[in-house]
Amino acid sequence: GTTFLWRCMQYAFHPERVCGSVADRAGCEGGRCGKQRRSGRVAVYAPLAADWSRSACGSRRYLLPGLAGNVQGHWDYRKEWFFYGGGGAAWPKGWEDYAGVELPLCYWEREYQRLLRVRPLADTLAHSRALCSSAQPSGEKPWWQRGPRGGGPCTHRACLPLDMRKIRFGPEFDGEYDRETSPRWQVQATKALPRLDPSEHPGAVVPDFTPNYLCSVKSLRNLRLSVGAPRHWRLLLVMRTPLDALTSSYKMFVQWGWVRSANLSSDVMPQLRRLRRCNPRLYDSPELLGSLSDEQVLRYFESCWGDGVWRNFVTNSLHYVCLRAWIAAGFSREQLLLLSSEKLRTLQAHELVDALANFTGLHHNAPLLATRREEFNAQCEAPDSAANRAAWLRRRQRSKSSKAPLVNTHRDFNGSNAQVRSRLDTNALAEFTRLADAHEALLAGLGLREV
Repeated sequence: GTTFLWRCMQYAFHPERVCGSVADRAGCEGGRCGKQRRSGRVAVYAPLAADWSRSACGSRRYLLPGLAGNVQGHWDYRKEWFFYGGGGAAWPKGWEDYAGVELPLCYWEREYQRLLRVRPLADTLAHSRALCSSAQPSGEKPWWQRGPRGGGPCTHRACLPLDMRKIRFGPEFDGEYDRETSPRWQVQATKALPRLDPSEHPGAVVPDFTPNYLCSVKSLRNLRLSVGAPRHWRLLLVMRTPLDALTSSYKMFVQWGWVRSANLSSDVMPQLRRLRRCNPRLYDSPELLGSLSDEQVLRYFESCWGDGVWRNFVTNSLHYVCLRAWIAAGFSREQLLLLSSEKLRTLQAHELVDALANFTGLHHNAPLLATRREEFNAQCEAPDSAANRAAWLRRRQRSKSSKAPLVNTHRDFNGSNAQVRSRLDTNALAEFTRLADAHEALLAGLGLREV
């Protein structure tokens, strides 16, 4: 669900579309123009960083995700950061690691990213070395002169050393690096957040789609003690029913090869017993959770919920306590929006983007998106929607291909006997359902906004 939402929002709220416009074909020239529709109206994109400033785009709000750098020195948009917690190890590295290396805004242009990928490998590797060794704006001296205690070399925290005897590049680049004569060690710049003056780029919004934050005690604690609960933040929560969340996540990690247990029940029963040992009273009578004060909810969450990592199947599926904890930490109900995974499968593209725009303040450039309706639907509607099925049938007739549209879901995965392994036995199902039903009833009583 989060990958679908990320793909849709990245498409619909990209600055090249938000800051673009619509024109007649006769008045549109050059590479900014989209394909002509029957009406003769075309999209005029805003592909350059210069198009995203206040003078060119006004105050329209758009998504400007952080970037991830790979071993070849190429850059692309990064979905998840795992900075505050949820299983990642980034928090102890500090804000320098989170912000990453400093890049000019042109690196966020799609065409610039494409051009980097066709540059010689030696060029992009040299640029990565330069990014990791240049002076940082926070200090008077270059990093290699400062060092951790004022002397001796160090590396930017967002850079990693690479042993070129072990690294494998993509097949189109692997032959370009002569491991016999070239340096054994290189450096990889791994991430970068945009550095922008809000007065010049008031519309830029930086997202983080890490799905593990919600039920991670460490994430909420780190966030609360560092930045508090900023009122301008908006929290989007893709929700499933507890049982669906439990089984789907298990199947996903079976598919990824992470699960070592024989079946889901063998993981769930020990986790249920651990949750009961933590607080027998609230385990046996979960309806009492609704009467807890904010302080009591935070204490229960911090004592019993753990770090939100993937293997915590039970607590990651019981969302009520997690949401109560975030509210208790200072986030208001108006900052939260629930998106049901099932509802996401039925919404039309314009309905979903309208709802997201109304909640986040991001600009929905409906006239421009309407000029590329089929493409818009492919990004922001479920693959089995009526529009996408019709488009797939048209493409199939043209290309004679029998491939069905792809969907990012693990619900139907059955490799490694996943369907059978993810079924709870009678005792595990009864006990988990008892808890889940109580937590879902309490969640409904919070009155949170839903799409």
